[in-house]
Amino acid sequence: MKQQYTNVAFLCVFMLCLSGFSMPAFAADKWLSIHTKNFLLVGNASESDIRRVGRTLEEFRSAVAMVFPKMEQTSSVPATIFVFKNDESFKPFKPLYKGQPSNALAFFQPGEDVNYIAVTATTLTAPNIVLHEYVHFLLRENVGGLPLWISEGLAECYSTFDLSGKQNEFTIGRAPEQHITTFSSPQRFIPLKELLAVQDNSPEYNEETKQGMFYAESWAMVHYLVLGADGKRRNQIAQLLTLLAKGQAFEDAFGDAFQTDYGTLEDEVREYVRKRTSWPMMKVTSRDTIQVDVRSMLTMTLSEAESEFYLGDLLLHLNRFADAEPHLTAALSKSPNLTAAQASLAVLRVRQRRYDEALALLKKTVDADSKNPIVNFYYAYVLERADADAAASVTNAPAEKYELMRTHAKKSMELAPRYVEAYALLARIDLNAGENSNEAEAALKKATSIAPGREDLQMLLAQTYLRANRTQDARSVLSVIERSTTNPDVRRRATALLDQTEQTFTFTEITPAIEKDILKQAPPQPAPASVPASRKPEDTVLEPLTPVGPAVVGEKITGLLINMDCSNGLTIRIRTDRATIELHSSEPQRIQFLSYTTDVTDSVRCGPRNPGTPVTVTYRPVTGALGEPLVIEFIQK
Repeated sequence: MKQQYTNVAFLCVFMLCLSGFSMPAFAADKWLSIHTKNFLLVGNASESDIRRVGRTLEEFRSAVAMVFPKMEQTSSVPATIFVFKNDESFKPFKPLYKGQPSNALAFFQPGEDVNYIAVTATTLTAPNIVLHEYVHFLLRENVGGLPLWISEGLAECYSTFDLSGKQNEFTIGRAPEQHITTFSSPQRFIPLKELLAVQDNSPEYNEETKQGMFYAESWAMVHYLVLGADGKRRNQIAQLLTLLAKGQAFEDAFGDAFQTDYGTLEDEVREYVRKRTSWPMMKVTSRDTIQVDVRSMLTMTLSEAESEFYLGDLLLHLNRFADAEPHLTAALSKSPNLTAAQASLAVLRVRQRRYDEALALLKKTVDADSKNPIVNFYYAYVLERADADAAASVTNAPAEKYELMRTHAKKSMELAPRYVEAYALLARIDLNAGENSNEAEAALKKATSIAPGREDLQMLLAQTYLRANRTQDARSVLSVIERSTTNPDVRRRATALLDQTEQTFTFTEITPAIEKDILKQAPPQPAPASVPASRKPEDTVLEPLTPVGPAVVGEKITGLLINMDCSNGLTIRIRTDRATIELHSSEPQRIQFLSYTTDVTDSVRCGPRNPGTPVTVTYRPVTGALGEPLVIEFIQK
C-alpha cells in the first residue's frame, strides 16, 4: 500500500515541523450565509460573529499552508460551517449519545457530499474550538484513520494557533488552561493502556465527567512526544505511525517504536505534566503576511426554505432521520423547486427504503439542474441503492438501467473531477453489474489518489480485486486495513472478507481431490432420474457428482449468479431483471447442483463471479429470513 505509506510520511513531517518551528421553529430566526475565499458559513448568529469565525478559519488555513505547503486543504467534498448563536439553538442539532444530544461544544461531521463543522458564537472567546474541528477535517483528508488519542491530541495541539499583531508571526503549542486545570483536579489519571483503547463510543470520550481527562491526556501525550523530552521521542512517534500504516499490530508497533512499555511512557508523561511551569511552543515567522480580505466576504440572507434545508441536511448527515424529515419537507413546502432540498429529501427516502419517491424527486431535480455534479451523483446513487434492495421496484430493463447509472455517475465525475464519491459509486455500479472491473479499478485508484486517507475506498478496491479473481491483491489490501484501522467496524469487515477469501482458497484447492476420493469409494450409481419437470431432459455435466433426485417443489428465479459466499454455510446472490436477491443455506451439501452448459464442467468455486453465470434456482421461501436454495441449475446463456 504505497499510497498509505506516503500519507503517513506526510503526517510525520506534519508532526516534526511542529517541533521544528430540531425543530423547524429554529429556522424562523434570521439565517445568513457568508462566503469567504475557501469556506461557506451559515448561521443564526450575528453577521459579525459569523464573519469572525470565517476570518479565523482563513487565517489558520493560510498558516497551515506556510508550514506545510504540500498539505492538501482543497477537499474533494465541500465544507460548510454552521455558526449557531448559542447552545440553546445548537442543542437540537447535535449528535446523539445514548439517545440524547451530546454535550459537545462543536463537532465535525464528514459526509459523501458535504463536510459539516458546527460551532456556537459563544465559542468565539475560545477560537481553538473551531480550529480543533478543522484539524480533524485536515487529518481525514490527508491521513485517514488514526487512534483516537492521536487524532484528538493533534487537534488540541494545533488548535492553539495564535496570530500576533504583526500578521507574519504566529505560535502553535500553547498549553490550554483547561487541561492544566484538569491535571490539578482530583480526577483520576487514565492509565495509558486504557487511554489508547478509547473509542468514539466510549464514556471517556462522551461523558462530561470523564471526557475532560481524556482530552487533557491526549493533548499531553502528543505535546510530550512531539515538543517535549528534549526531542528524543519525536522520531519515535513518526516511526509508530509508519509501522501502523504498514499494518503492524498496535502493541507490537508501540514496542518497536518507543523501545519501552506502557508503564514507563506513562510515568514520563505524568512527570512531564507535574513538573512543568512553562511549555515549549513552535514560533513561525514568515516573509509573507497572513491577510484576509474581509471586504470580499459575500453575505446573503437565507430564505426560510433554505435555512430549513440546511438544518434538515445537517440532521440527515447525523443519521437523525426522524428529526431531519420535518425540516426538509418544510423547505419544499416553502420552495417546491429548491434543488438542494429535493436531493436531500431523496437521500432520506433512500434511507427509509422509499425508492420510488426518491427517484421521482431526483428525476425532477436532474431535469432542472443537469449540470449539477451532486444532483447527477444522487440520481445514480438512488438507482444503485434501489437495485441493491430486493424489495425495490425497478422499471428499467437491466442493460438500460445500468447504463443510466453509469451515465450519471460519469457525468458527476466529469463536472467535479475531484469528487471521490462519484468514482466510488461508479465502481459499486460496475461491481453489482459484474462488468467493467477494469473501469471500477481505475475509478477507485483515482479516488484513493484524491483522498488517500479514506479506508472505505480501500475496502471497495479490495472487493473489486475479488470480483476480478485477483484474490492475492485483495488479501494484501485487506491485511493492511485489518491491522492498521482504528475503526472496529472496518476491522470486522476486513476480517470477514479475509476469512471468505481464505475459504475460497481452501475450496478450490481441496475440492477436486475430495471429488476423486468420493468417486473411487462410491458404489456404481444408478442411471440418473429425470430432471425437474420445469426443464426438458438434457445431458447434465455434474450429474455424476450430484445425482438428480426427485423433482423439487419450490419457487423459481432465473438470473445471473454473481456471488457465492461459503462462510457460515452458503449464501448466493442472484441478479434478476427486477432486483438482486440473496438466498442462504446452512447445509449446502443438500443443494443439488446441475449444469446444462459446457461453461460449467468442474467444481463450483466460492466467491464473486465476473461476469455473472446464468442460473435457474429453485428455492423455499423462509418467513423473516433469506430463502433457502434447493436446486441450482447452470443454464445456457
